[in-house]
Amino acid sequence: MGVFRDAAGKVLKIQMKKVYDIIIVGGGMVGASLALALKDSGLSIAIVEAFAWKSQQQPSFDDRSIALSYGSKKILQAMSIWPDLKQRCAAIKTIHVSDKGYFGVTRLHHYEERVEALGYVIENRVMGEVLQTRLQTMQQLDMLMPATVSDLSETAEAVTITVDCGAESIEMQTSLLVAADGAMSTVRNLAGIAHRKSDYQQSAVIANVSVEKNHQSVAYERFTSSGPLAFLPMTEDENSKPRCSVVWTINREDQDSVMALDDEAFLQQLQQRFGFRLGRLLKTGVRNIYPLALTESERLVKDRVVVIGNAAHGLHPVSGQGFNLALRDVALLAEKIQRQGVADPQSWLDDYAAARQKDMNRVFRFTDTLVKVFSNNFMPLAHARAAGLMMVDCLPSLRHLLARQSMGLVGKMSRLMRGVSL
Repeated sequence: MGVFRDAAGKVLKIQMKKVYDIIIVGGGMVGASLALALKDSGLSIAIVEAFAWKSQQQPSFDDRSIALSYGSKKILQAMSIWPDLKQRCAAIKTIHVSDKGYFGVTRLHHYEERVEALGYVIENRVMGEVLQTRLQTMQQLDMLMPATVSDLSETAEAVTITVDCGAESIEMQTSLLVAADGAMSTVRNLAGIAHRKSDYQQSAVIANVSVEKNHQSVAYERFTSSGPLAFLPMTEDENSKPRCSVVWTINREDQDSVMALDDEAFLQQLQQRFGFRLGRLLKTGVRNIYPLALTESERLVKDRVVVIGNAAHGLHPVSGQGFNLALRDVALLAEKIQRQGVADPQSWLDDYAAARQKDMNRVFRFTDTLVKVFSNNFMPLAHARAAGLMMVDCLPSLRHLLARQSMGLVGKMSRLMRGVSL
């Protein structure tokens, strides 16, 4: 049976109906970040999460790593979370972009942008530990877990959801319901919000790999015939060896054979694809694989329901934009809530959606174009790609534009994105 817990994990008495200002469905990185962004709002908040407190099965907090853009660092800094993360991150000071088999390289450097780093890499489980520790300090937060939403109804004044906790069901009412429950969002579907999906017919193999040479804080994005291959700098392993987070895009039909390889054979194939810029690949951690698709919610808001994170937009991992885009959802939504309240969210939700749609469309175009252009083996296009990489490398203005996109600093910025607390 599921239990009703507060942020410290203390079991609360289950009531048949409980009313909150905001209910967030999904307690992963996105939902937890929104709750923490609202910690000083004075609003009553509940998180409904499908996995138990600190469960190892929570997909947001698994062995993968995420690349936090410089813009995301500013948001987390304004939320006072960055000090807990800083010492457990690896900085990205240079981004090295290449196309396997062709001349042409583009390099982006932190000093050209006058920042200490273009971004940072942190393990999901570390991020999860920090977020969950912070959630325990929130007095106005309740968490219901493990629990799932099975029904949703709306009036002009509120949204009511039915939450299943094992054999029991309870009703919860809220002024604003936030769907942060991932790409297969139950809330999005129950609210009648359609979504589009475009399958890339690719899968991403994710692993943490120990390497021979120091990565020197360089993130490598190498385009191959099967798709992009990223090596992102990480903190050292338990033997003080440098590590990288690897995101290897492969064709869907090859995923079973790649996952069936033993560690030695896997590293050999990976070495062949990447080369020896980091010397020999020494050891791999647990491998996971994820099918890749572009998904987009047709609406971000409907009445008193708002959709954020992967429930709103699922991206190809090229250039590591996914969580950074979601954190910008969190930043603007928290600002709107703090400034305008939730008694009448319809008065500002359309403005929120319009602003976030612009950012989403820009990132969609950027990532989708990269995947389609660099996964195409048509020879004239391949030579054009090489020329394009060389041109960007030679022109500071183009490098600056690409760096700003990678850093999440394009378009109008919310208060948190500017590093200003709410």
